[in-house]
Amino acid sequence: MKVKFEYSEELAAINEKLLDMPRQLEDSEDKVLRKIGNAVKKNVVRFLHDSDVETRAKMVPPSNYDGSRPYIHMKDDVRVKLKTDKNGIRYVSIRGGKFTGYKWHVIDQGHIARDGLKFVMGNNFIGRALSACEKDVDTAINDMIKKVVG
Repeated sequence: MKVKFEYSEELAAINEKLLDMPRQLEDSEDKVLRKIGNAVKKNVVRFLHDSDVETRAKMVPPSNYDGSRPYIHMKDDVRVKLKTDKNGIRYVSIRGGKFTGYKWHVIDQGHIARDGLKFVMGNNFIGRALSACEKDVDTAINDMIKKVVG
């Protein structure tokens, strides 16, 4: 009994599918990055504490660093942007906007108080937000890979 296997067509189809995967991943990359960015933004807003500036505003109206009004709270000034680094790799950036971006490291990591003696502890909202959305990030990446492979 003689058996002859024709496998060249099947190997060519598999090879074509493998070569097409990077393009398909690039097509869905922006959508997944935006989904991840929105999940992280949601958790950053969740872990930012409410300040008492609203209650103090009744006595003295607060302003932004440049004197403009109305005062913009950090929760209302979280921005999500898709960017490309110098190597051409796409990534998502979650950061504060024009009026609150300079405050993030101070509130997250802590700072020396105005009197110069006390250390005000940071609340680590960035780390807590990233650890809270790990499952969302993993599922978004796994769904993208399943869509491309399947």
